[in-house]
Amino acid sequence: MTRGVAFPTVRRPKAGGGIHAIVYSVRAARKAGGIRATYRALRSRNACKTCALGMGGQLGGMVNEAGHFPEVCKKSIQAMTADMAGAIKDAFWENFDLEAMGRLTSRELEAMGRITKPMYAGPLDQRYRPISWDEALHRITRKLIATDPRETFFYMSGRSSNEAAFLLQVLARVYGTNNVNNCSYYCHQASGVALSSVTGSGTATIVLDDMEGLGEDDVLFLIGANPASNHPRLMSTINRIKRRGAKVVVINPLKELGLVRFRVPSSPTSLLFGTRVADEYLQPHIGGDIALLTGLAKRVLENGAVDEAFVSTRAEGYEEFRASIEAASWEEIVEGSGVPRAEIERVADLYCRAPNAVFAWAMGVTHHTHGVGNVRAIANLAMMRGMLGRPRAGLLPIRGHSNVQGIGSMGVTPRLKQAVFEHLERQRERRDRRDGAVATRA
Repeated sequence: MTRGVAFPTVRRPKAGGGIHAIVYSVRAARKAGGIRATYRALRSRNACKTCALGMGGQLGGMVNEAGHFPEVCKKSIQAMTADMAGAIKDAFWENFDLEAMGRLTSRELEAMGRITKPMYAGPLDQRYRPISWDEALHRITRKLIATDPRETFFYMSGRSSNEAAFLLQVLARVYGTNNVNNCSYYCHQASGVALSSVTGSGTATIVLDDMEGLGEDDVLFLIGANPASNHPRLMSTINRIKRRGAKVVVINPLKELGLVRFRVPSSPTSLLFGTRVADEYLQPHIGGDIALLTGLAKRVLENGAVDEAFVSTRAEGYEEFRASIEAASWEEIVEGSGVPRAEIERVADLYCRAPNAVFAWAMGVTHHTHGVGNVRAIANLAMMRGMLGRPRAGLLPIRGHSNVQGIGSMGVTPRLKQAVFEHLERQRERRDRRDGAVATRA
């Protein structure tokens, strides 16, 4: 007989965050040059290098927009220490060909260090090799000249600066293409389109004070988002509003541990005992968001909780919307959403009692063929109770990069905003007049 292999028992954590996040952060800081060096880097006048939750700027890092300290998370430290890593050693490129690199995980590749000089691999090359900046620029410009601009695409990450974003989109358009976009094309494009059709702007309708101001019986909806993992600093805000009596409703097909219970490292009480996050946790079918939101809206109608003054003076098409909600049967709603009617009604009743409500969402809402419809359904639910255009209420697409809004405003989009286009035209006219004057004097 053969003896079985005994595997160690892994204890399932009871909460997200906590001491494990602190230990990870300390280890990452030590690897990047030490805790003191990492602290100085995090406190520098810079934006957070990960999500778009406001941090840093001219106030210095590790604070939020209101100046509250400390505001930092494991993801911030992870990104900062990655940027502090040393250059990839030349021996790596000599020992790892393209096939060997393909077998490395993204984590292993990142651990190798940073790319600090141009690298090139031709059609028949088996590995990357370093080249000079002059050669790199020559290769790039030669390829651009030989390529039809209509067959190119200029892409930029939301971690880029406003200045770099502006120059990139100008370069693309001078080159001859409007094939320009940023990372929100892959994440919150649906939010921008939907919100523009609702409010006239593709941005959130709230600021930090609105979130921080939630209190007794107010409601925060987290829909298709996992801030415990992807936007951890938001968990400190949630911890504070929970202490003041606000309720949190999570809508997510997957039961995320950190959205059930989370230990906020910067809060001694939360760190020791944990914070109960979700007061209600609805798990719809994947793709069942509109059906679920329709059910919530239907219950609001049944409860007579519609803000009639708001929908009659601040909204368009309400009667058609109301008719579509009334026409949806509960059987269709339950089948389409996968959520029992009793659970939908319980959450809707909670919303109807709420003095204020904020609706926050992320990729779980937008990454669908009907992503625009999902966001519009959220906005419709908010407008039913007048949760727009006033303090402590509104819509919050949780962005994944620190400057995604900035680079969009700088024109890294397929279509320039009219104001940007007109300003560029005026600049061109001034240049032409100046150049003409110079030529006349010559």
